[in-house]
Amino acid sequence: MITQGSVKFLVDVAQSEITKSALVLTSQDMSLLGASLEGVVNHLSILPDPDISHDEVYDLCIIFEDIEINKIQLGLIKNTVAQKILVIKDPKETQDHKSLLELGFVLDSEISNKNIYSYNLKTYNTKRGWNNSEGWANPENFEKFRW
Repeated sequence: MITQGSVKFLVDVAQSEITKSALVLTSQDMSLLGASLEGVVNHLSILPDPDISHDEVYDLCIIFEDIEINKIQLGLIKNTVAQKILVIKDPKETQDHKSLLELGFVLDSEISNKNIYSYNLKTYNTKRGWNNSEGWANPENFEKFRW
């Protein structure tokens, strides 16, 4: 059962990310979350299965702990379905921790005794000032010599 604190947290995330569409993967009753997101999100899909069609793209995907999801499914969601993903896990379940970190997820916070891992494509790989031709060795030789 989803708590009022969890609902408030998820609504705050949806508002801060200016979410137009959201996908929730869970088999739990999400009527409280659906009602809270009614004015915030234009399109909300709640599915009990991680094997989703990759035809539709969402701004936010929330995966609850009751959904068994493997690394390949999570990678497909990350690459084709949503730009911002929240994975809610029980802190006692540690077997997925390493896989989530390998996929670029960050252990964001803990709310209602749940670990929340997040992935945001917008902030995942920030532009670095040194990653250009001016920051490399001998930039004055660029375009002059063939390496």
